Amino acid sequence: VQKLNLKLVTHQKSYKEELLLNLRELELSAGDVLEIYHPDPRIYPRRRYPRLLLQVPNLAAKEESVVQKDSISVEQSIAVQFGLQTYQYVSVTKVVPEKVSLQLLELTFKDQYLNRSDMWRFSQSLMSTVVYKNKTVEFCSQTVRCQVYDMWSQGSRVACGYVSEDTKVVYRSSTSRFYLFIQMSSEMWEFDHYGDLYFEKAVSGFLTELFDKWKLMNTNHEVTIVLFSRSFYPTARSMSQFPEDMKPFIQQDPLGRFFQDFYRVAVQNERHEDWSCVLRTLRQLFYHY
Repeated sequence: VQKLNLKLVTHQKSYKEELLLNLRELELSAGDVLEIYHPDPRIYPRRRYPRLLLQVPNLAAKEESVVQKDSISVEQSIAVQFGLQTYQYVSVTKVVPEKVSLQLLELTFKDQYLNRSDMWRFSQSLMSTVVYKNKTVEFCSQTVRCQVYDMWSQGSRVACGYVSEDTKVVYRSSTSRFYLFIQMSSEMWEFDHYGDLYFEKAVSGFLTELFDKWKLMNTNHEVTIVLFSRSFYPTARSMSQFPEDMKPFIQQDPLGRFFQDFYRVAVQNERHEDWSCVLRTLRQLFYHY
């Protein structure tokens, strides 16, 4: 099969398969990888929508009868994501899987625990399949569920591709446990050459961008933030110079200087959709540190 022009229709998620077509009439077999796109650039601007790759499923005769021989049916949300217009003709081309294979596949999971064994089995189950951006992939009777986050092929980011034996699969958790330590050194009260306080750059810059990125990625991390600092006692020459109640907390570095570490837990094991309240708390602690 070189290229077919078929009328596009859509179906709901109630159907098990993402792609429905008449295999016998179109001379296709289960497992074939198809590239689907609008041949008319006025309908399908390539700069906005990438071409869709889907794999021909093993359809039962009842499922094949749903679609006419000159039509192809794509699950509705997929058609919307790739800009495919219903009841318009699309070009359907059978492609060689190796030419569209992925170099890297990133999967995200949430509110689940996956060990190394689970990841390896999951990766094996994805072999010889086609994935696309935001696709939900499941394993072991839906007990493990991940979402396709990013894909790379031939050094470029792509919207869909074929998972081969050489594809590297990376798993990223959206519900990790984070410990953020902010060192409250003397530089935090100094200004840079633009007149910005270094502490404000840490809070309004780094942390704000980090939390905004988490919100964009719909993560649900559990965060602990600790402020810490180290105070040196340059005039101390021996441990006997310190009061008895301080001696258990006094330490000495390799240079012979005596110091004491201080910690302040600002946030402990918290999850927020809006982290602005945490930023306000950090600013208040800075003023009284």
